[in-house]
Amino acid sequence: MSLLTSLWAVPALGAAACALSGRAARWTALVFSLAALGLSMAALRPILVSHGAGLLVEGGASGLFGISYSLSADGLSLALVALTAFLNLICAFASWELEVPAGYWAAFQALAAAVNGVFLARDLFLFYVFWEASLIPMFFIIGLWGSDNRRKAALKFFLFTFTGSIFMLLALLAVVIAHQRATGVWTWSLPELTGTDLGAGAPWILLALMAGFGVKVPMVPLHTWLPDAHTEAPAAGSVMLAGVMLKMGVYGIIRVALPLVPGAAAAWMPILALLAGVNAVYGALCAMAQTDLKRLIAYSSIAHLGFCLIGVFSGTAQGLAGAALLMINHGVTTGALFLLVGFLYERAHRRGLSDFGALATRAPRMAFFFGFSILASIGLPGLNGFVGEFMCLSGAAQSPILFGGLPFYALIGAIGVTLAAAYALPAFQSVFWAAEGPNSVSPKVFDLGGRESAILWTLCALMLWIGLAPQPWLATLAPSLQGLVR
Repeated sequence: MSLLTSLWAVPALGAAACALSGRAARWTALVFSLAALGLSMAALRPILVSHGAGLLVEGGASGLFGISYSLSADGLSLALVALTAFLNLICAFASWELEVPAGYWAAFQALAAAVNGVFLARDLFLFYVFWEASLIPMFFIIGLWGSDNRRKAALKFFLFTFTGSIFMLLALLAVVIAHQRATGVWTWSLPELTGTDLGAGAPWILLALMAGFGVKVPMVPLHTWLPDAHTEAPAAGSVMLAGVMLKMGVYGIIRVALPLVPGAAAAWMPILALLAGVNAVYGALCAMAQTDLKRLIAYSSIAHLGFCLIGVFSGTAQGLAGAALLMINHGVTTGALFLLVGFLYERAHRRGLSDFGALATRAPRMAFFFGFSILASIGLPGLNGFVGEFMCLSGAAQSPILFGGLPFYALIGAIGVTLAAAYALPAFQSVFWAAEGPNSVSPKVFDLGGRESAILWTLCALMLWIGLAPQPWLATLAPSLQGLVR
């Protein structure tokens, strides 16, 4: 089995092995998660050695209608593959003491396999197959092992994302057919389809692609499925949903939508950048209105992905590099926050801001990790959130996409940064430092154990590392985006 194939095939084999392992499924999941992380590091090594300039390619000959098994990987795709493997391993450790069936562990392995396939596919038909396959395990993770309204949330998640996928498929078919009419050759290869003359249909193809990828980001107004999915999903499911699956939408825009229709994208960039700014501000305003911790973090994800899109639609090298780094940062930071809320819920079976108080004295380790992750999330200088957001806004400020001669989109993003502190810090204060109310369940909460603390030390160490030394990460990610900038 070749290296790139193993990046999705090993988790897929892990899913089958977990399903057949019965009571030993958690150990099977742990072994395959460790193997997947090791393989992702092995694949990333030559990219690191070449300072992000390398490209791994696998597969080749076309079959029926030009469909081929073709994979490729550069710094961006392999960084996201490594993030998937890392968070999947974190989820295995976080779920270790849960009494769940073998199917739970199998679903997480299947999800990792499908998501990795999306990040690696060079053939757009293969890309679509992996994209659709990723919906199935997450549907079961939410619908079978979530909270009280899990079935409704799972159905809403599936219907929204599947409908968006149909628009994406129609757009891809239109590009393939246009290329066949122009050249007489059927192909689904992304490099070969890039540059196809789409004529007057280009804006419509861009719109369809943005509908498909925008649902997954999610972009306002296609976002309404996300808060419900996060609220009802188990903690580990929320980690993978926010940390990995939302990145599929941004990755699809960067890797597929913009290269296929660059002219239409350039023409519509001001509108797309405005929608990105709306995401950043709207997500923050909605987060301020929440009384449920998990919904608050869900809306914060909408805001943070808005910053990503501001960087992408700035059309600048700095903005795109910042967006790529922010994808990694968001996966680590929001993953930690969802785990913390999950650990809190396991103890008290409540998530409301008013349900707690004075937890800093009862659970000081939990208070430390929550506060550290909150500060990283709102972009405190020295932690990982600051670097990505600063680069996205700086790229937007330098962008030729201006409004009245002013860096309008950077200003919108700056408002979103300010609002982030306005929803995150009061929530932290309410849960950990405010006085206990009459209905407080804080006495039920005990502090983090060794396993839980080890998980969060790992995540917080990454936040600090990226915040203090972002250059190695940027050196891996940025060269993958130079062609798109040109």
